[in-house]
Amino acid sequence: MALVRQRSAVAFLIAILQVADATGSCLDAGEDCSLRDAAAEAGMRVGAAMEPSHFSDPDYGPVLALEFDSLTLENSMKWQATEPVQDNFSFAHADAAVAFADANSMTVRGHNLVWAQARVDSTPDWVEAITDPDELRAVLATHVQTVVGRYAGKVDAWDVVNEPLETAGTALFENHFFQVLGPGYIAEAFALAHAADPSATLFLNEVLISNGGPKFDAFLALVTDLLQQGVPIHGVGFQGHYFGPPDPVQLEANLRTFADLGLIVEITELDSLLRPGPDLASRLAVQGDEYFAVARACARVPACARITTWGFTDRYTWIDSFLGPGFAPLPLDVDYNRKPAHTGLRNGMLERIAPTAVPVWSPGWSIVAWLGFSALGTFRLREPGRRDAN
Repeated sequence: MALVRQRSAVAFLIAILQVADATGSCLDAGEDCSLRDAAAEAGMRVGAAMEPSHFSDPDYGPVLALEFDSLTLENSMKWQATEPVQDNFSFAHADAAVAFADANSMTVRGHNLVWAQARVDSTPDWVEAITDPDELRAVLATHVQTVVGRYAGKVDAWDVVNEPLETAGTALFENHFFQVLGPGYIAEAFALAHAADPSATLFLNEVLISNGGPKFDAFLALVTDLLQQGVPIHGVGFQGHYFGPPDPVQLEANLRTFADLGLIVEITELDSLLRPGPDLASRLAVQGDEYFAVARACARVPACARITTWGFTDRYTWIDSFLGPGFAPLPLDVDYNRKPAHTGLRNGMLERIAPTAVPVWSPGWSIVAWLGFSALGTFRLREPGRRDAN
């Protein structure tokens, strides 16, 4: 009953705001626009990763629905959450999120169907124990067909395979599916997902490809090969976990490279850490500039259809469990107040309809952070949101 009242209240609030904005534009001086308003005006979508368990926080659902028109399950659609025991599927949290999205006119990105990395993945132990190719292939088919089929027509896009390459390398990561089924497991997973819901947009999602370099080249070669095979891949996701800002010019060029292949491109997991410094206001302003630069790069590429932040409030972020508190990587603070990052993201999306001349970027931090991040390449990073897995 509480959830029903919450949905009704959110729907009423959104209706009021839509009426209030009917005669205004987010480009007007002083206009108080949500991210959702700005995305709609720019002809884009803006989403956030979320978890239904946070609905117990009375502000969580209303703010999510007010600011965003798309959501991604941070953990609750992963294999470990949906099929922790063979043929024993669990969809309670995923169903709650899909129902919330439907009640608030939001789309849903499915994340993810296959993500298998040593020690940090979301693949259950019982799957990792299967060594017979025919058995594993049958298990993969059952899982993908069941999950995608359940949400056919309700989930508009799926990250079919997540992070197929080594984190700091260029080769396919030799995960369990690779070892038992060979590199063809990627094409098989896409074919299964497409058969289960032909209307869904299917993505290959990867990290550390925003800047040019060997990993980007390897990812481009992989996607090109899949397309040449006739694999039903429709888009690529650029994970945007920025420990240092990407070069927005390079990011835009990389997005265009995939768009030129006829693919949809999306920023799928955007967050950006506060940089060190004594002045919090200046640090927040720099973070806002970084959000602007990334959103602007996407807005300048017509095929860039959606930006998804990995979380939306600093109250709930995977960074706290990975690096500790204090990095505040999201557009809203712990009290759901809008930060300069919110303004930067909003204005960056509006660049699609009112472009300015020069991107905002400071290269120094990108270089330093890239070197530090690469030093972590001896182990796989915990996937964002892992601590909240259900």
